[in-house]
Amino acid sequence: MNQRVAQSVNDQTVAQRFSAAAKHYHEHDRVQKLSSMQLFDAMSPSGVLLDIGAGPGTDFSQFSSVNQVITLDIAQGMLEQVKLDFPDYQTVCANAESIPLADNSIDSAYSNLALQWCGDLSSSFNETARVLTAGGEYHLAIVAQDSLPELAELGFRVNAFRSMEEILSHFDRDKWQIISFETTAISVYFADLKSLLYSIKGVGASIHGNSDDDDNNESTKEQPSPGIRGRGDWQKLLALAELSRTVQGLPLTYQIALISAKKLRD
Repeated sequence: MNQRVAQSVNDQTVAQRFSAAAKHYHEHDRVQKLSSMQLFDAMSPSGVLLDIGAGPGTDFSQFSSVNQVITLDIAQGMLEQVKLDFPDYQTVCANAESIPLADNSIDSAYSNLALQWCGDLSSSFNETARVLTAGGEYHLAIVAQDSLPELAELGFRVNAFRSMEEILSHFDRDKWQIISFETTAISVYFADLKSLLYSIKGVGASIHGNSDDDDNNESTKEQPSPGIRGRGDWQKLLALAELSRTVQGLPLTYQIALISAKKLRD
């Protein structure tokens, strides 16, 4: 399978997974809401705002200078939810690496916890620069390296997220000025392991155990677990998870790369 075909198959898989999560996304998007608040604190968007990897949509009504919102997502199911909740938003079903908008057609760009799934960040950032007007700002949050250590400690295979250094390396400095960047830890807490695991699937992401039989494991239902061969193993996993419990619950920690950039003037 060549690289282009493989990418297309992967895009279809990602789109299907996130479309399936669209209706219940807001029941599980606690991390997304927290990172969005941090992005909002750094933003003063105006004119036409492009939301890249928009999911089921974000409320930008507090920004009175924004007169149009364009939501771009690879998952049609997410955009259908946008149309229900934000009927005034324009929706575009496309990959962030190939944005079907005209050059210099948007004034501000935003992306919240979507581009960690992007295979080619350089292409994505170049495309955003192309459609952004000169001097326009881009505010984005990306899940970064060393996220989800609690899952790794339980034996789950955790995605190898990019470091801040790697993310920044994909910005073409002939096109972008980096205004600010920082990595911040965001922890969310759960009453039990099942709800912790489902919080990831509930927003369309996925986790994997180390067992080939995970999908057939009745003790965990939809939550694949490492090396589970029966209820006894599941109980051991629960006991191991309890070792990390705090007064707030079982923690799940994300490292979030927060970046603000400005398109250089032509």
